[in-house]
Amino acid sequence: MNIHKGHKVISIDDEETIKKENININKEFEENSQKVINLKDKIENEIMQIDKLYEKVEKEINEYYKKKHEELIKKEKDIKDNLQNEVTKTKEKLEEYLSFSNKIIKDIERINKGIKLLEKEEKSMIKILTYASKINKNEKEMKKLNYLCMRNIKISFEGKENKVKYEGYLFNGIPSPKDIEFKDVDINSLKVTVYIIIKGIL
Repeated sequence: MNIHKGHKVISIDDEETIKKENININKEFEENSQKVINLKDKIENEIMQIDKLYEKVEKEINEYYKKKHEELIKKEKDIKDNLQNEVTKTKEKLEEYLSFSNKIIKDIERINKGIKLLEKEEKSMIKILTYASKINKNEKEMKKLNYLCMRNIKISFEGKENKVKYEGYLFNGIPSPKDIEFKDVDINSLKVTVYIIIKGIL
């Protein structure tokens, strides 16, 4: 039937004409079905692709942070070792000063005890001279200790810089200035340079 120009209309009951025209009603359905199957395969391939990339990137991340972790452990060990060394060196020197001061204090106690006994006993010139010598020796040691420059350190951890800060300070003794130099002397001003020699510090 030619109802519309450019269009052909065939009755659904006209099997002979349908066969003659070679009309396949399943063709579009099959094409669309194949497209869906192809798309499903493509989606599966994309899933496999992202899984492979995920495994690759996860492995790279693990290796990177494992290396970083090892570097941090080494850095931590180095910082702690250095901290221990600095504190140990400083404490050893402080303990030397403490031992020296304890020895002097014991000598003072013995001398004071001896003087008290001497006051009760008959005074002997030899004993008096002996104690005078001990007192003189002890006073020299006391002066030596009191004028000795003693150093300690303040320690703090700088997290942002990932390091320990060491700041030395003297808590005993005042170093004597040596080799004082006067430069650029005029009526209104002068430059003074002082060199300080510090003995007995770390």
